[in-house]
Amino acid sequence: MTPDRAPASLLSHPIRIEAIRPRGSEVVVRAEAEQLPGIAALLGLVSIEALEARYTLSRNGERVKLDGRIAARFHQACIVTLDPFPVQLDVPVQLDFAPEEETAAFARRNERDDAEIDIEVLLNEDDPPEPIVDGVIELGGITLEFLALALDPYPRKPGASFESSAGDTRAESPFAALAKLKRGD
Repeated sequence: MTPDRAPASLLSHPIRIEAIRPRGSEVVVRAEAEQLPGIAALLGLVSIEALEARYTLSRNGERVKLDGRIAARFHQACIVTLDPFPVQLDVPVQLDFAPEEETAAFARRNERDDAEIDIEVLLNEDDPPEPIVDGVIELGGITLEFLALALDPYPRKPGASFESSAGDTRAESPFAALAKLKRGD
C-alpha cells in the first residue's frame, strides 16, 4: 500500500442512493484482514483486529438519513508505559445527507449570515447535512472518520500511572547553597 492513498480507499464501500429503500436499507461495512494493517497505520494504532459498521439508511426523495454503530477491536500504545493494550469501541453514528448542490447552498447561506451577524450563539442547532457526491455515499470513509474521532488521543493502559522520579525529596534547593555562602559555612 502506498502512503499517498486516500483514507476512504482503505475501506471503500460506496452506495448509490437509488439502492436505498425509503423504509430503510441495512448495510454492513466490514474491514477484510488485508485492509486491517493499513487502517491501523492510518489511525496510529498498534494493530486492529476487527472493524465492522452496521448502518440503517433510509431515503426521503434525494435526502438520506443514516443511523448505525461502529464496533472495533484494536490495540493502542499506552502513553505512560508504551505497552500495547486491547481496546473495544462501540460508536453510535447519526448523519443526514443531501445532494451536493443543496449542501453548497446551505454553506453559502451560512457564510452570508456570518457576514451580517458579529456573534450569535445557536444552541441545539442541527449540523448541516453531508453532501451526496454524484449520487453516492461513501460508507467506508464515514466509518474510518467516526472511528478516528472516537479514539482516545492519550490512551492509558488500565492501572498505568505516571510516577515521577524527581530524586531525593530532601535535596537542597539552589538557594540553600547561597544561604550557606552568606552564613560562611
